[in-house]
Amino acid sequence: MSDLLTFDLTPPGLHPDRCVNARHRQAGCTLCVDHCPVGAIQLAMGAQPLPILDAASCVGCGVCVRVCPTDAFSQGLHPETRLVNLREEFPADEGLILVCPQHPAPARSSAPGRYAIRHQRCLAAFSSEQLLVLSQDGGRNVWLADDACAECPIGRLHEAIVAIADAANRLLTAFGRPAAIHLVSQAQAQPHDVQVLDGAAPAVSRRGFFRSLGKLAQQRMDESVEHLPKPLFSPGAPVDQRLPYQTTASLQRLNQHLVELAQQAVPDPALLLDTAGLPWATASVDVSACSGCQLCARFCPTGALNYLWGEMDDGTVFNLTFHPALCLDCNICVAVCPEDAISVEQRVRLGDLLTPERKLLMAGYLEPCQRCGTLTCRRPEDDQTLCYVCRAPTMYRQRTQRAYLADLARHLLEEPEPENDDPS
Repeated sequence: MSDLLTFDLTPPGLHPDRCVNARHRQAGCTLCVDHCPVGAIQLAMGAQPLPILDAASCVGCGVCVRVCPTDAFSQGLHPETRLVNLREEFPADEGLILVCPQHPAPARSSAPGRYAIRHQRCLAAFSSEQLLVLSQDGGRNVWLADDACAECPIGRLHEAIVAIADAANRLLTAFGRPAAIHLVSQAQAQPHDVQVLDGAAPAVSRRGFFRSLGKLAQQRMDESVEHLPKPLFSPGAPVDQRLPYQTTASLQRLNQHLVELAQQAVPDPALLLDTAGLPWATASVDVSACSGCQLCARFCPTGALNYLWGEMDDGTVFNLTFHPALCLDCNICVAVCPEDAISVEQRVRLGDLLTPERKLLMAGYLEPCQRCGTLTCRRPEDDQTLCYVCRAPTMYRQRTQRAYLADLARHLLEEPEPENDDPS
C-alpha cells in the first residue's frame, strides 16, 4: 500500500455546536482528536476547545463519525448503514468476512467462508450496534479482516477495530448469545481463496432490489432527521433554554436493540456489564458532599441526570435521579461539579439499561444560603448554610481572586455556564 491513503468518500460534515465541549469548555472530550489516524482534527485554542477538521488531510476513514458521542461529525448515507441494510443480499452460509478497500489481498483469507465483502472504508467505522445486526445477534459469524492493518498507513486504527469487536461480543454474551465477532488475524485456518463481493453494490434479486430500495429510502429519511442542527449550547436562547437535552440517533438505536434482545432471551438483570467502548456509564454521588446545586443535571447533554425540586409541607425538597441508558460517558458532570461529589464508572447493571425507571442518587432539603439566599443543601460538616459560590474562598484555595469574582458575578446573574478557571 502507498504511504498516502484515502477512501473514495468525502470528508464528514462537522457541526462544532454539537460538540460536548460547546456545552462546557472543561468537558475535556478529545475522542475525535485521539482517534483520527492522520491528525486531521484539532481542538481550537481559546474559550471553547471545539474541533476543527482539515478536510485536505482527512482520508475519510469514518472513525470520527462513530466515536463522537454527540454527532458533531456527520456523514450522509453512512456506508456502514447501507451495508447493514443489504446484509440479507449477501451469501452468508459460513458467516461474513468484511475487508476494507485498502486490503492488499482481499481474495485470500484465513477466516472460514467463501465470500469476502469489500466495505467502502476502514472497519473501525462500524459501531457495535451495526456489528450486532450483521451477526444476526450472534446467529452468524462476522470476521473483520484486520490481518493487513500492520502494513496500513492508518494501522493505528487496529486498536479501535479490536475494541469495537470486543464491545459487541460483550453485549452478545451478556444476553446469552455466542461471541460472533471475530478478527481474521486470530483465525487458525490456512489462507484460502474467497470470492470478493462489492459491499456497496451486490448482485441482488428483483425482490432484494426493491427491499434494499425501501431500506435506502428509510435511511435517507432517518438521516435527514438525524442531521438537523442540534446545538448543545444556544447562546441566544433564554437562560433556561440554552442547554437543551438530546439523545443521538445512534444511542437510541442501540438502546432499542437491547430491548429487542431482552424480548428474545431473559438476561440476568444483576449482571455488571463492562461498558468500555460502549456509550454508557454509571454515575454516583457522594451525598455528604453534594450541595444540590443542580449543575450536573443542567449540563448533562442527554438528561441522563435529572434534578427536580418543589415545596412540601416540611420545606423545600429536591431529588437527583439518573438513567444509564441515556449516559454518554462524557464526564461533563464530573467536570462541572464544584463539590467533587460525582464519580463515573464504566460498569452498568444490565437491568438498569432495560428499564425506563430512573435511579435515585440523592434526595434532601434545600435551605436559603445565609449570604446570598440561593437555595442549597446544607452539608453535614458545615457550620452554616452556604451555597458553593459563597464557600468558594475555602473550596478553591488554589484559585486566583479574579476567578472567584468571575464565578460570583455569574452566580448572581444566574448564568447557566459557570467557567472553572483553574490555573492548574
